[in-house]
Amino acid sequence: MKFAWKIFFTSFIILILSFGIGGFVLVDSVFQTSLNNTVKTSCDNNSYITSSFYAVVTNAEVVADNETYINSVINNFKNQVSLNNSTSKITVGKSSDMNFYDEYSFINELKTGNRGWKIISDEDKHYVQVVSRLKIGEKDFYIETLSNISNIYADRDYYCNVYQTVLVCVVLFSSFVLVIFSLCITRPLVRLSNVSKQIAQGDFSIRADIKKGTMSTQEIYQLSQNFNKMADCTEDYIEQLKQEAQSRDDFVADFTHELKTPLTSVIGYADMLRSYELDAQQRRDCADYIYKEGKRLEALSINLLNIIVLKNNKIKLQPMITDIIFSEIENSVKFLLEKYGLTLKIQIEQATIAVEPSMFKTMIYNIVDNACKASESGQTIEIHGFKNSDKYRITIRDSGRGIPKEEIEKITRPFYMVDKSRSRSQGGAGLGLALCQETARLHGTELVFESKIGKGTKVSFDIKLFEG
Repeated sequence: MKFAWKIFFTSFIILILSFGIGGFVLVDSVFQTSLNNTVKTSCDNNSYITSSFYAVVTNAEVVADNETYINSVINNFKNQVSLNNSTSKITVGKSSDMNFYDEYSFINELKTGNRGWKIISDEDKHYVQVVSRLKIGEKDFYIETLSNISNIYADRDYYCNVYQTVLVCVVLFSSFVLVIFSLCITRPLVRLSNVSKQIAQGDFSIRADIKKGTMSTQEIYQLSQNFNKMADCTEDYIEQLKQEAQSRDDFVADFTHELKTPLTSVIGYADMLRSYELDAQQRRDCADYIYKEGKRLEALSINLLNIIVLKNNKIKLQPMITDIIFSEIENSVKFLLEKYGLTLKIQIEQATIAVEPSMFKTMIYNIVDNACKASESGQTIEIHGFKNSDKYRITIRDSGRGIPKEEIEKITRPFYMVDKSRSRSQGGAGLGLALCQETARLHGTELVFESKIGKGTKVSFDIKLFEG
């Protein structure tokens, strides 16, 4: 059963039961109050008549044995009282003279001086029968007042009929209102259900409508907001999975390609050595090509292993004085500068930084190596270092070819090369910056690249200052 109909039927049953039971309890309460008041009045009336009769008959006790006289007194009393009690029927005499008398009547159980009453229904009429028992001399007298209370029952039936009519109207009206209420309150949930169904079918861009005024309650509005946040997180996660899958495919493709190129050369030159009669120089050339491509494969495997190790590694940072470590870096890159015909300019502020010396120097070396490969002979590579709050900012700048804006986010991916042919001719495999980014991550930072085509590239990152 749909939630809207559950709300409707639950609310409807509660409303009808409450209204119905409450109404009939109210009508019955009014009826019982009227009935009790009438019975009390009848009993009081019977008590008054009984007292009056006792007084009259007591005055006639001197002739109590004269039954004719007693009957005459009784008849005169009944006539006199009847004139004053037109709403009641009065009977005085023996028990068998009472109305609705039978052997099971409560009258037979009355004791002298007692009074009893009973509600009697006769066809469509209702009466209150009140009977008192007196003993005067040796004789028992019963005084009955019979009051017609059919009007009370008629009023009750009338009120019940009116209330039934009102109840039917309430049922019809409340049904209409509850249906609208149930549909309105569950409409946002239906929308959420439809949205979730579309998301389940693969449309992760759709969101629930959470404009003010469209939600029936604050809770549903909050639920819609949380649902959209969940959808955003799911979409981001799916996108990340797609990117990771694509990166994995690209990695496998690039890795296969990087292996294929040197292996093709190795196989080709080895086949030449095996298949042809070559002179000494030709054999040396073939062996030289095989050696170089083998070293390239060795470097490729070492770099891949380093990336895997770095992703699952933790390092211990040590204090290093910037003057000392950058002096060592300057010495290690001298042959690169001479190879490409470049100049290195270092401007650093002295400080003590927290690094892993070997990995830090390798990272700077790889960044400078990339700067050298992107620069033309005669240009200058600059390294700047200065304190920046509680960090130490290092910037490496070249004036080379630059990197297109759309390529900057990709250059730290393994095997990614902006200019593949030029990189391979310079012995690169696209792993240097990937290693640098992993090293930076282990130092609690990341490489930030800024570049303009024809103007050069700037790489900057922050290193923690050593505390103590």
